[in-house]
Amino acid sequence: MNIHVYDTHVHTQSGEYLHFDVLVNDQNVPHVERYANAYLSSLGIEKGAIKQGRCQFCHSEIAAPEVHAQIIKQGYSILPIRIDTSLPG
Repeated sequence: MNIHVYDTHVHTQSGEYLHFDVLVNDQNVPHVERYANAYLSSLGIEKGAIKQGRCQFCHSEIAAPEVHAQIIKQGYSILPIRIDTSLPG
């Protein structure tokens, strides 16, 4: 399965920084933002708590078997890259 990787960076009002990829197939590209928001919500971060964020297409690649299975099951997969919950200062 060929998938599309959407590189996502989020800064919250409280100073948290999250970097993760949203991985989707062709059919689920229109839902990338919804999937990113669902992931953030699962971490307890609601849309109103986001100070700045971006989610943009990065590249396409062949899916690993576990990613393929997640996309078949729920339409997307999340690859967490960095979560920094330390507050500045």
